[in-house]
Amino acid sequence: MQVRAMPGTRIGNPVTGEVTYSPPEGRDLIEAKLSEWERFVHADDGMDPLVRMAVAHYQFEAIHPFADGNGRTGRILNVMLLIEAGLLRMPVLYLSRYIIDTKNDYYRLLLAVTSEAAWEAWVLYVLAGIERTSNDTLRKIEAIRALQDDFSVRARAVTRGGADSEFQSVLFEQPYCRINTVIARCGVSRPTATGWLNALVEAGLLQESKVGRDRLFINREFLRLLVRTEGPAGRS
Repeated sequence: MQVRAMPGTRIGNPVTGEVTYSPPEGRDLIEAKLSEWERFVHADDGMDPLVRMAVAHYQFEAIHPFADGNGRTGRILNVMLLIEAGLLRMPVLYLSRYIIDTKNDYYRLLLAVTSEAAWEAWVLYVLAGIERTSNDTLRKIEAIRALQDDFSVRARAVTRGGADSEFQSVLFEQPYCRINTVIARCGVSRPTATGWLNALVEAGLLQESKVGRDRLFINREFLRLLVRTEGPAGRS
């Protein structure tokens, strides 16, 4: 993805047409600001990594380096910065949900940093999002673990494959799987893999769906957990 080269980028209210922010223009200037941003995010200056992430997110969105996709890229960078800081091992903290749910506050506070240098309110907003998202994520992980245990008991009752730990792992790595995936991961024949999956479909534990010539086996309970939206108190 290349930085913006064309002038005239403006960020504004889509309803009123009012321009609220004009990001820097010119490839050389944008690249220079991105270099400064990179030095900031990697600086060894003792700044708390959560505060650094909050500041870096504002800076990236203010630079607005691309013609499209700046918001999505900035949200991905949030998680990558937490991984680099050693606060996460995997990108499991879905901060995008918080930002989308509070988008009016998000844009208002971004603009307040630009117009009033209101850093404290912005950083506190981001920290509140990290806390809320972390709590939601922990609740979701606990629910998935409980579902795995319960699913395993029910699967063992209907098929020998239910006792295969690798098979159980395949069923909970994604909310769907294919026969070929079971064959490759579990080292079993096609008839065996097909029999395991068909048994779970017959027991109502999986749902079969045809996609072209492919057969997908959907773990509906797992899928519902993944897409469930948590509220401030963890209510869906």
